[in-house]
Amino acid sequence: FAIIIPACDEEECIGRVVDELSGTIDSEKFVIVVGVNGSSDRTAEVARGCGALVAETMERGYGHGCQTAIDLVAATFPSVSAYIFVAGDGASDPRDMRKLVAAYEQGYPFVLGARTAELSNWRIMRFSHVIANFGLALWCGLLAGRWFRDLAPLRLIDRELFEAIAPREKTFGWTIEPQIVAARLGAAICEVPACERPRLAGAQKVSGVTWRRTFLIGCRILAAGFRARLRFQRRTNVEWGRAEKEFVAHSEGGS
Repeated sequence: FAIIIPACDEEECIGRVVDELSGTIDSEKFVIVVGVNGSSDRTAEVARGCGALVAETMERGYGHGCQTAIDLVAATFPSVSAYIFVAGDGASDPRDMRKLVAAYEQGYPFVLGARTAELSNWRIMRFSHVIANFGLALWCGLLAGRWFRDLAPLRLIDRELFEAIAPREKTFGWTIEPQIVAARLGAAICEVPACERPRLAGAQKVSGVTWRRTFLIGCRILAAGFRARLRFQRRTNVEWGRAEKEFVAHSEGGS
């Protein structure tokens, strides 16, 4: 498994995030890769100093960070079976990864760590953040054709499924696009309860911000979800049909 951590200007906390992960994983089964995107501080140097692989891009955006890390994994560890996405600010609890891996080993190629399912998380997440996530999850469900509880940063996606999804949204739409496309491809999706913890240090960029910024970001995510659904409709007859057949054939083969 490759643990993917997107990070931008997280010098103050990325070291603790990597160290905590390193202390809870089996280094024979997991590799930690930090995708530094548009950072202006020492995030990359600190992450390397803690033993993580680091990929860098000048493009700023959550998805850009994830994709540059995935590109490094593909070149360095081509046998990786799945990607686990973890928040770079310490909000994700490394112990929750066991739930994701367990669900994956039970046959789910897409596993989401749902935070809104746990009332205890509501004390950590601002009310505006909880409401926004419920609304976005409902929109995502309408576009995907199945119910979702959250658009959480903690998630596991099978490598071949990720390649079939071929995400295009590299900023605020990074989380919603894979959920919509995976559901439309017929992938088995599982949601497991996950913890939400306070940010270790630094400034919030999406959650815990003003109502106005929450609304603006929410609108961009809504638009990204619609684009993903529209892209799926346009490509259904040829490319998506081929991708679906390839993914289903792989799944039935027991890999």
